[in-house]
Amino acid sequence: MSVGETGVHALIGSPISHSLSPIIFNGTFQKLSLNRVYLPFEVSIDHLESVLQAIRTLKFEGFNVTIPHKTRIVPLLDQLDSEAKEIGAVNTVVKNERQELVGYNTDGEGAVRAIKSYGFEPQGKRILMIGAGGSARALLHRLAKQECTIQILNRTPNNAKQIVDNLTRTRAKITYDGLTRPILENSLLNTNLVLNTTPQQTPELLRELNVSPNLLKEVDFVFDLAYDKPAEPVPTKHGRISSLEMLLQQAALSYEIWIQRPVPLELMRSTITAHLGLDWR
Repeated sequence: MSVGETGVHALIGSPISHSLSPIIFNGTFQKLSLNRVYLPFEVSIDHLESVLQAIRTLKFEGFNVTIPHKTRIVPLLDQLDSEAKEIGAVNTVVKNERQELVGYNTDGEGAVRAIKSYGFEPQGKRILMIGAGGSARALLHRLAKQECTIQILNRTPNNAKQIVDNLTRTRAKITYDGLTRPILENSLLNTNLVLNTTPQQTPELLRELNVSPNLLKEVDFVFDLAYDKPAEPVPTKHGRISSLEMLLQQAALSYEIWIQRPVPLELMRSTITAHLGLDWR
């Protein structure tokens, strides 16, 4: 990047009004005196291809991708790193020196770093994953490298089957089933971690299926990826793993891909906590 030029980064998706990513990155760039800016763009499915063409033309350094574009963007990119190729979904893109758009997926690694930051080690544990979308696919790909037991529940079991079938290698024991009241009740009795990748938080999902929250009492943690609503209390042994921790870890990984230097993680964390007026840890 030439002296005086502002490096432009972005978030594309829909909806994005709740996203904290612009706060995280613009605050971090400012504190580090980096001549960069991060802009949110509400992009519908119909406009994804034209927006990518504009990004190719303009001086974008890289961008993040969120729902509903994580899988749709894959065939529109020039290259994928090995993990994004295996997952079939992308959440981070960088423009390389040849002006090619290269896709990465940091969802899985960001989630695992968040989980471990709370002292939970997946090795040897029983994990209940709810949902089978793009985020679930990335998390399963990463967690499958651990020797653990993973059960996936989804309203459409065939979607869960597809993400399991797409795994090229695994050390985990993985099963899948439908998301119904009796199956969920039985699963919660034998789970260390509930990993909910749906847009609904776990208490809301339990109410919808008429499942007692008391079944969470023997669960170590609940980890809801959705952060657009205030987190409701859960009666688990150790509480929640915050989705904000995953957001932080993903942002750190994106920063390192774009800037090519280690991220000041605590500086980035302080940017979020100052904005929110609280520390989720």
